[in-house]
Amino acid sequence: MIVKRHLYLLLLVASLATLPWLGLTRFNTKGEPREAVVSLSMLQQGNWVLPTNDGGEIAYKPPFFHWAIACASLLTGGVSEWTARLPSALAAICLTLWTYVFFARRRDSETALLASLLFLSTFEVFRAAFACRVDMMLTLGICGAVFSLAAWAEEGKGWRFALGVLMMSLGTLAKGPVAILLPCLVTGVYMLLRGRGFLKTLGWLFLAAALALVLPALWYAAAYRQGGEAFCRLVWEENVGRFLGKMSYRSHENGLWYYFALLPAGFLPWTLPALFELWRKRRSLPSPRSWLRLSPETLLSLVALALIFAFYCVPKSKRSVYLLPVYPFASWLVAALLREWPRRVRRLMLGVVYSLWVVAFAVVLPLLLNRRSDKDIAEDIGRMSLDKPLVSYIKDSDPGDPMHFFTVNFYLGDTVGNWDNQPEGYLLIGERDAESFIAEHRRWSFRLQYTSPHRSCDTRQTLRLYLFYLR
Repeated sequence: MIVKRHLYLLLLVASLATLPWLGLTRFNTKGEPREAVVSLSMLQQGNWVLPTNDGGEIAYKPPFFHWAIACASLLTGGVSEWTARLPSALAAICLTLWTYVFFARRRDSETALLASLLFLSTFEVFRAAFACRVDMMLTLGICGAVFSLAAWAEEGKGWRFALGVLMMSLGTLAKGPVAILLPCLVTGVYMLLRGRGFLKTLGWLFLAAALALVLPALWYAAAYRQGGEAFCRLVWEENVGRFLGKMSYRSHENGLWYYFALLPAGFLPWTLPALFELWRKRRSLPSPRSWLRLSPETLLSLVALALIFAFYCVPKSKRSVYLLPVYPFASWLVAALLREWPRRVRRLMLGVVYSLWVVAFAVVLPLLLNRRSDKDIAEDIGRMSLDKPLVSYIKDSDPGDPMHFFTVNFYLGDTVGNWDNQPEGYLLIGERDAESFIAEHRRWSFRLQYTSPHRSCDTRQTLRLYLFYLR
């Protein structure tokens, strides 16, 4: 049973724990400005289908996440750290509420409330809510689709089926077709274990997948008209090559057992209480043979946890955020283990954890990470009022995954181009690359204009700015 005061409490806690602090930490890794600059280029170029940035590149991901940033930025006057992270935070808040609603309808509201609070307070989810990355929005699409399709399978209401299709479509527009594959896989196995016929289940899920492809297909067609074969190669590599381990560049390659360590680490600080309860209740836990007699919500959680985890173990490319769709279901299972703990103990633990996360993301991390950001370097260069084109060069850039000065480029408004034997301009380059580059380009004269006060957060080199021109 859904209790309104629980929804209000979740909304208040989730909002206060995330929204006020999103813009306090500057971009200090290449991933966040790499996504944010796509939205910036959308607004600057008026191209919401396939804009170019960082000297002519197209985005590696579909545009729904970037659309959300761009829309938020239109309302606030420009793309900033806060607007760039807002879609991830809102996705986390929405999924926190949705987790409560789904489980509260099927079991007691107290356990559902605990599961929702556990979900948002896990290290991996809380960190993803503060990141300008597509993963939290993809997680909302996958989990929202599973919740909707499972509810449709139980109740037969058409609007739940339509909502599941919509969530798969939005998830696909956020990252790719995995947002269709995983919900259909999880829901299909769940329905079969609940006694549904194989052909009927397959037919309905095939229809759901086909309908979910309609909206993304419109964007893919429009993007192909702009990007051509280069766009097709990128889509194939990001969605098929990444899964099969046949990418043109190395991308977070790790072994089969990598996630067996990452999932317990990402679920901190609740991993240890969960393991303690599992050990304490080890003799009363249901055996795998009795899983079919479990309650529907527990069976769904086990199926989702097992299938999503196994799916992401297959590709060589592995990152902790890939497992985010597991967390709402794992949180329910852990909440079921901890619901016998005294209410005052649970509240105290949750209060301490949320307080620690807020202090970390509102005070500690900004103090530690802002000093390594390249924002001050960009501001120094911006104050120089350059009267010629600004280009960059990075020696070890992979042709399959070109490296750029993403952070500097974002804070300079996507004005940094690429070195292409221009007759004159300004060159941004790392100090280690500069000597060999200048020696190889003797037709040009180079005059040092600026040296950065610290190493770049993107390349870990001190940056130099040269004025160059043909001799």
